[in-house]
Amino acid sequence: MNTNEKIDCIRQLMRDSNISAVVIPNNDPHHSEYVAEHWQARKWITGFSGSAGTAVITSEHAILWTDFRYYIQAEKQIAGSLFELFKMGEPDVPLFEKWLADALKSGDTIGIDANMFSMADVKKVTAEIEAKGLCLNTGIDFITELWKDRPVRPNSQAFSLAKKYTGKSRGDKIREIRRQMDALGASYHLMATLDDIAWTLNLRGKDVHTNPVNIAFVLIAPEKVFLFVSKEKVNDALVEELNRDGIDILDYEDIYAGLLKIQDDGIIMVDPGNTNCRLYQSINKKCTIVEKPNPAIALKAIKNDIEITHLRQTVIKDGVAVVSFLFWLEHLPDDERITEISAADKLYGFRKKQDLFVDNSFDPIMAFQDHSAMCHYSASLETNVAIGDTGMFLTDSGGNYLTGTTDITRTIFQGEPSKQQITDYTLVLKGHIAVATTLFPKGTKGFQIDTLSRQYLWKQGMDFGHGTGHGVGFFLCVHEGPARISPHPVDVKLEKGMLLTNEPGLYREGAYGIRLENMILVDQAFENEFGIFMKFETLTNCHFESNLIDPNLLSKDEKDWINTYHAKVYEKLSPNLDKDVASWLKEKTRLI
Repeated sequence: MNTNEKIDCIRQLMRDSNISAVVIPNNDPHHSEYVAEHWQARKWITGFSGSAGTAVITSEHAILWTDFRYYIQAEKQIAGSLFELFKMGEPDVPLFEKWLADALKSGDTIGIDANMFSMADVKKVTAEIEAKGLCLNTGIDFITELWKDRPVRPNSQAFSLAKKYTGKSRGDKIREIRRQMDALGASYHLMATLDDIAWTLNLRGKDVHTNPVNIAFVLIAPEKVFLFVSKEKVNDALVEELNRDGIDILDYEDIYAGLLKIQDDGIIMVDPGNTNCRLYQSINKKCTIVEKPNPAIALKAIKNDIEITHLRQTVIKDGVAVVSFLFWLEHLPDDERITEISAADKLYGFRKKQDLFVDNSFDPIMAFQDHSAMCHYSASLETNVAIGDTGMFLTDSGGNYLTGTTDITRTIFQGEPSKQQITDYTLVLKGHIAVATTLFPKGTKGFQIDTLSRQYLWKQGMDFGHGTGHGVGFFLCVHEGPARISPHPVDVKLEKGMLLTNEPGLYREGAYGIRLENMILVDQAFENEFGIFMKFETLTNCHFESNLIDPNLLSKDEKDWINTYHAKVYEKLSPNLDKDVASWLKEKTRLI
């Protein structure tokens, strides 16, 4: 079936079920950012493959909502179908629940699959539509009936991540969580988010593409921890290991019966923003529910000393891979054709040579010329282009190693850049340096830092539509909460040990895009009569492009920072590089 045929089938099922609208998010039962193919219903129905977006189908409309990162990609992928694009964040573009409340009439019913919406989202939608006399049916799953060639649920082998990498045993982590449960009077805690489960139990897997997690649920009880997972994923040795730590293995689908069996007077801690509606509704109705964020979210965001030690070594290995790739790219023979996809394969090969490398931390963004203007462009067989002798090339990639996760973006120019391109690059770099060098009082939040990266662009009447930085996991998900550097007023303090990215950008639609990204670690700078001040330590090791930098736009302090950073990059990487690459890097890191 093509997209329009799928819409017709959905509408027929809607008529048969007396449903006026269906909402299909990009989600799974675990509220994951990156969703296994088995659950990518929004992609299946719309043809849009971006990681963020929601589809709504009514009898008269088919609409796709997505954000700035995917405007261009979404327009191209839904072209020719009945779907209309709503650009989230633009003036006069309502959220889907507000649009439904205005578009439908009193008495109409909206259908959703309770597995695909968090309880917090269900409450939000309900609050918006009830005032208009609309109803919400959470038991609607038309996708399973229609998606005949649906990929099976992933079932990779789970494996244990040793304490020499994690710095803490699973027993230590469970005890930390139980202390927070005790403080709230909770005897049970439900965990549905895959990265929280992976971190807590020191388990990893390959169930989600480039995300080393296992499809599972966890219920922490007074005396035991129950891991609900496909038993085929856990071999006998791992079962014994988990059992010794007080963890029992139950089938994945048993979670619903397990929640119903909780004792009548039990008090269970649940994160409504990360627990799907079906799970929430399955809890014994005689229990008391305490709604709080998963303790693991904040705990795993603070990297311990062992993890930080590993990270400092990991960014050297990753820097060797990226610099070797950039050298290779610059020295391609005239008759060798390289495309966006083959460039990604080549970079993967350089990373694969590094000790303890496991996989990419996300699908690399290899974007040449106008593709680089698409913030989260993903090359496909249909869009893949050759990387030519002239033009802007943006490479955003990362690796997952047993010793940590990396994320780095560099932008280079093939040939001779224009004055405008040099100015744009330099302004983005100035914003990057402003974040890297800032001092801030303890207790500062990410949104207070975000404007630093935009100030030089703002002065020229320019901006970029994404956040300046996100949290990064430790051999986990490349995007990790709760902290981020973003215009959104997220009420999370930047604490010592948090690992974030610093990635301002600039995108000229149809022409080119620029983004410069390093990973940064929050640390304490000093304490004086005004209190404790914090700083960022830049971890990533890779040069910036001197042919794209206008020194006349830089202050002395900015030049000093670049020179000091470049000296560190060369010092850290050169002993591990091939002789020719090291000589090339010496020239790339010459004084500005």
